[in-house]
Amino acid sequence: MARPRGVPANDVFPADWIVECTERSLANLRLETIDVQQFHVWSDEWVGQGDWMDAIELLRSQGKIRYFGISVNDHEPANALALVKSGVVDSVQVIYNIFDQSPGDELFPAVVAENVGVIVRVPFDEGALTGNINPKTELPEGDWRNSYFGGDRKEQVWERVQAITKDLGVPVDRLPEIALRYCLSHPAVSTVIAGMRSLFNVEANLSAADLGPLSAEEIEILRHHRWVRNFYRAP
Repeated sequence: MARPRGVPANDVFPADWIVECTERSLANLRLETIDVQQFHVWSDEWVGQGDWMDAIELLRSQGKIRYFGISVNDHEPANALALVKSGVVDSVQVIYNIFDQSPGDELFPAVVAENVGVIVRVPFDEGALTGNINPKTELPEGDWRNSYFGGDRKEQVWERVQAITKDLGVPVDRLPEIALRYCLSHPAVSTVIAGMRSLFNVEANLSAADLGPLSAEEIEILRHHRWVRNFYRAP
């Protein structure tokens, strides 16, 4: 998800378009109120710019939305700090997982201070933290993850997965549970968007969530498995 750098806020989120889209969504959903409305492809340069906030205030006053949030661009958690500190946003959606721990540096302390909710996405790092990516994994032609796991990244992923499970003393098949619980263990995190393409996935995710947070010892072990990468090109 790339943000449009240098593009004015009114070119991306003009107030009349926001209202129009919201009313269309309400009609399609057959609802009177949307609980959380999120802007995607956010840029902090839009704080104090344009008329998008006028639309949010109008929709709130009319009872058409309850809460307003944004989705932070891929691997750019600091790109929501100004908005969070402005006090006008209710929630942020951000990539956070065992490998990408960067939201914990600045964003999570800021949201806690401002009482802003956090929706985590990509808890399994596009499949890397399920234990299903190994040097022999073949992805379908046209799958964008061929770039994400390009070069020798599959080998790197497999080595790091083995290191995680060894340090924790757990089998690889427990990794998805550990990865999901890692995200839910952070006190700033409100909820997690986890991939669920089958009933098995749904049941596994619910079971993992029911186990509760990881121990302080487990979280400390996983802290050392942070992985700073070039995400979209082979290293």
